[in-house]
Amino acid sequence: MNAYLMEIKALSWRWFLHSKRRPIVLLAGLFQPFIWLVLFSAVFKNSPMRTLVGTDSYLAFITPGALVFTAFTGALNGGVPILFDRELGFLDRLLAAPLKSRFSIIWATGFHIFVMTLLQCVVIVLVTSVMGVKFNGGLAGIGVFILVLALITMLFTTLSLALSFALRYHFELLSIIMIISLPLMFMSTAFAPLEYMPGWLTWFVSLNPITMAVEPLRAVFFDGSWQGSKNLLATPVANLSMWGCLAVLVVMNLIMTALAKVVIGKKLA
Repeated sequence: MNAYLMEIKALSWRWFLHSKRRPIVLLAGLFQPFIWLVLFSAVFKNSPMRTLVGTDSYLAFITPGALVFTAFTGALNGGVPILFDRELGFLDRLLAAPLKSRFSIIWATGFHIFVMTLLQCVVIVLVTSVMGVKFNGGLAGIGVFILVLALITMLFTTLSLALSFALRYHFELLSIIMIISLPLMFMSTAFAPLEYMPGWLTWFVSLNPITMAVEPLRAVFFDGSWQGSKNLLATPVANLSMWGCLAVLVVMNLIMTALAKVVIGKKLA
């Protein structure tokens, strides 16, 4: 096996062992979106449904949002363990090791976060299917489902890892996460359609990466005859189809990766 891949495998396995020894973290990541699903579906179950295109219940409407929320929060917290490693001196030990590439530390962290996020989302889909929310996208829809989760997880994992190398202490990163997480979620279409929002807010909502992830996911979730070229989102710049939303997420990932590479590269040099 390639030495670089062996490094990623070994470092990833370390994070999986951490998850195995601390299952409460995984359970908390599952429990939080279920709280949102139960509470929001109970509070807004009698809201008008005519704008909730493709579904007849609020629980079904917010299920894609809960999936993105799970991926988003898991990714945004991805840099916290790195900061603990820095504070405890373990990262210095890794950097002193004869690694083929120090960026294997980053790839291993990202891989672990994506796998755990995917497992959590699969559990959510299974539980909500028992509650009557069915996935209608077919095999191609499953591919879009995985791609959307991968893009949103990669975007915010990269941001979190960049912050973990730019900051010195874990409580600084936790403070930033607390400040940006809820506004990003509520300034999206995860819990309410764009038509419900005031005009000044629609600008932020339509350009929010969370919205770019929720809309394609919602389309494949409920529309068995979904088409990638069908318009899903009206932004101030242009109307975006599913492929357009995914393209915007790819561009955001490229920009975030370029910025993070500068920050992380200085620390790993």
